[in-house]
Amino acid sequence: MSSSEKIVQFSETLRPFLPSGTEYYVAKFLIEHVVHFKVSKKRSTKLGDYRQPFEGEPHRISVNGDLNQYAFLVTTIHEMAHLTTFDKFGNRVKSHGKEWKAEFADLFQPIVERDILPSDVTMAVNNYLKNAKAASCSDERLYRVLRRYNKNKGILVEHLEMGAIFEIKGRAFQLGKKLRKRYECKDLANGKTYRVLGLAEIDKLREDE
Repeated sequence: MSSSEKIVQFSETLRPFLPSGTEYYVAKFLIEHVVHFKVSKKRSTKLGDYRQPFEGEPHRISVNGDLNQYAFLVTTIHEMAHLTTFDKFGNRVKSHGKEWKAEFADLFQPIVERDILPSDVTMAVNNYLKNAKAASCSDERLYRVLRRYNKNKGILVEHLEMGAIFEIKGRAFQLGKKLRKRYECKDLANGKTYRVLGLAEIDKLREDE
């Protein structure tokens, strides 16, 4: 099978996860850079991951399969930027330093220029590209826009009333006062107070408490 045929075949595999018109671009990059790409189950600690070549293994990228198509695209290109940054600079630069930001912007620009994304996503991505942070969920405006396209929108910490008891990752908290983007939340198991991001999605609300 030729390289072009592999790209077409792989783009069909990626089609269910990506916005229409972007699957070939992503597939071409992954094939040409010899990437072991995996669609992962939901991970609460990260949306995607990049691993550099090691002991004969190729570049490896994994992205959570539960993301909506626009979040999947942003996360995939985020990890692709880690790959190109490593190829150019090795481990001599910061993970999300200026070099990575420049790579992320360069990789996303062709998609922005094709005008195939919804206007709100394009605007949020353009703002994000001005100073891309470690993850899309670190940028409040981009996270809120991407979240609009989730089929099932969960409850965020910021949606709760003061004193509400909720669970995240199997731990129960009671909501306290707001501190800018975070809230003081008491861990009911150990009594300690933690600062929880208002944009954090809860797993369960204890309505009977």
